[in-house]
Amino acid sequence: MTQADPLQSFEGQRFLALETFRKNGVAVRTPVGFVRDGDVLLIRTEADSGKVKRIRNSDRVRIAPSTGRGDPLGDWVEARAQILDDPAASEAARQKIAAKYGLIWRLIEGQVAIRNRLSRRKRPGWVSIRLTPIALRQE
Repeated sequence: MTQADPLQSFEGQRFLALETFRKNGVAVRTPVGFVRDGDVLLIRTEADSGKVKRIRNSDRVRIAPSTGRGDPLGDWVEARAQILDDPAASEAARQKIAAKYGLIWRLIEGQVAIRNRLSRRKRPGWVSIRLTPIALRQE
């Protein structure tokens, strides 16, 4: 029995399509930037985003390498999503993503920070999410 690398198709890609599921089972697809960290992928998003709400409801997700618009470029991979509540783990993920995306990521963070300062309501900031593929065994 061998196990193929379910994340191989993500090598060299800048975006992935993240498919989360509403309570009624309807899939919602979102393109996000990511970084590979060993056997998992890491993403960052705003803590009050719809994808975070859906992941809190169900950790089941599907991921595929994609364009920046979310058009899949490869096969879908079933995965589990875990919101990283530990501040140190979340910061480590932020640093890895910032290293991959450089100035672009820092501009995104800056834009969100400015928008949050100008907003009349308090926004909760960012969270990091670990995506772990459910490896399929090949016999």
